Amino acid sequence: MSPAYFFDILAASKDDYQRGGISIAENKSKPPNNAITHTNKDVIAKVLTENYRDKSLAVYGLTDMPKIKRMLSPSYPAVTATEFYGDNVFLLEGNWLLLLEYESQPLWEDFLKYNKYVLFAVERLLKEGIRVVKVVIAVLYTGDVQQTVNELDLGGLHIQLEQVYLSKFDTDSLFSELEAKVKAKERLSDEDIMRFIILPLTQPDKKRKQSLIENTVALAKQVEDNTQQAFILAGILTATNKFIDPSYAKSVKEWLKMTQVARLLIDEALEERHIEIAKTMLIRKSLLDDIMAVTGFSESKVREIQVELEQ
Repeated sequence: MSPAYFFDILAASKDDYQRGGISIAENKSKPPNNAITHTNKDVIAKVLTENYRDKSLAVYGLTDMPKIKRMLSPSYPAVTATEFYGDNVFLLEGNWLLLLEYESQPLWEDFLKYNKYVLFAVERLLKEGIRVVKVVIAVLYTGDVQQTVNELDLGGLHIQLEQVYLSKFDTDSLFSELEAKVKAKERLSDEDIMRFIILPLTQPDKKRKQSLIENTVALAKQVEDNTQQAFILAGILTATNKFIDPSYAKSVKEWLKMTQVARLLIDEALEERHIEIAKTMLIRKSLLDDIMAVTGFSESKVREIQVELEQ
């Protein structure tokens, strides 16, 4: 497997906003210059897809909905050759669709943006033979937002949002609880991981948010379990995509890339070593059970090596 399989990520910028009136946002049908690129080979998408499965979002206050079945691609190509980028899109159990967005500056136009995302996702799933039975649009507002409207009613078009105000989370307590578990080398629960991912968004204003992002990332790097660590970092990069400093996001991406590639190379080297051991033991007529015990290989794997030796 090529190390190039893993990454293609950049960092992000956020929308312009005029409080107290309707502002016409810049063309958001194109990803921002610093946006995370979503491709099948992107390690962020790979890590999140593998780890979001069977997770619940109840820790965010999104209670009355099924668990995540799988993560969908958040990019939406249109017939106009324009490409739209969302934050997170999930297929839930029971064929529910969940659009999960992160916002720091709500706009009236966001409702129309969410509507586009949902329609593209529903159509894409229909082409896979999956008919969506219910749509949930959930917006997690950063610590900058205390309250905003939760619906758009234009008669024939009605959009209702599930809203989570992260300003209501106690940032210091949340960080302290996670830090205590990490320092004690405890295995994190699914709820802990989900809290880790949204922790940097609980602070208002760009400077304080960036500082919390860096502190949270530093803490996440100390998580003992490699799979949990990668999930947390990938989740943070996605959740903070619109707010994180681009150069810092790039450095986190590079760090994650190097650790993932290093683990891949170590795993490959270890497997090659075990294959050589298995071959030597087969040549010496060692018992099958002994070879399996020493190498950790399954019976079918050992027999596969044996066939290779006999050729």
